[in-house]
Amino acid sequence: MRLSEKNSVVRRFPFLILLSLFLSVASGAGTLQAAAHREGRRPFTLDIPKSVGDGEAFAVRFGAAGAQTLDLELDGKKLHIGAPSPVSGFFEALLPVSLDTGKKRLRLTLTVQWKGGEKEVLTRAVSVKKRAYPVQKLTVDGKFVSPPPEAAEKIRRDRAEMRAVVTTTSPVQYWRLPFARPVPGEVTSLYGSRRVFNGIPKNPHKGVDFDAVMGEPVAAVDAGEVVLVSEHYYGGNTVVVDHGLGVLSAYLHLTGFNVRKGQRVARGDIIGFAGDTGRVTGPHLHLSLYVLGESVNAEPCLETGPRRG
Repeated sequence: MRLSEKNSVVRRFPFLILLSLFLSVASGAGTLQAAAHREGRRPFTLDIPKSVGDGEAFAVRFGAAGAQTLDLELDGKKLHIGAPSPVSGFFEALLPVSLDTGKKRLRLTLTVQWKGGEKEVLTRAVSVKKRAYPVQKLTVDGKFVSPPPEAAEKIRRDRAEMRAVVTTTSPVQYWRLPFARPVPGEVTSLYGSRRVFNGIPKNPHKGVDFDAVMGEPVAAVDAGEVVLVSEHYYGGNTVVVDHGLGVLSAYLHLTGFNVRKGQRVARGDIIGFAGDTGRVTGPHLHLSLYVLGESVNAEPCLETGPRRG
């Protein structure tokens, strides 16, 4: 887009300045790929970043008069949005890029259902940047590195239970970016870190760890419904909150619960208390963010805060 064209868009659509802020929080890129288009017969606004890191989520906003529903597909992940947000008036979505995608470009397909029954298909390319993730060496109880045979069935059930929950896509959007921080402490361990436990390489860290003292209150990052309250072998006491449209947050290693399954929570409600249950080196909070069943880095989606190192 030439500078004269960009200035024209800003004069005609001043709200795009706010959209830029929204997207920079979600993607870290801050560069809009597209805005204020007319392809075919109907004008629309489509805002997405030009590039996103592997293991990250990015925001999409689509707006057009007469649009009834929007379907999105990215790298096999699909999302149906039945109506624009009553707050912003836009169709809003978070979409995930897998930590293990291995792809340099992804194709985003949007199918718009217009009033009157017409459909329109739009496509965009999103570049994927390979992020560098650190190696983290930790020492834990040996049973969490080489579990005893009697723990195998529980580990299998835990994984199946978590998978069933985080692949849920409820139709109502409760989330708004940026998310609140669950505890005030600094980030102590990054998403994507290549973990080595007791000298044995394990899977990458699929969450963000926060410094927290034993029993410290843990807050929901946004409004939603509690869909899991359970004790897991690796994750310890775990709570999962569904924020709608395929976005869920998980809080691990809690010492106690403050919610029950099926309970509605508001942003900032206390869902439990930080602890050291499961595979840990000490008390802290592990926060995971899932988007359409994919684990992604929660930190770029949170309000800014301290980070160690």
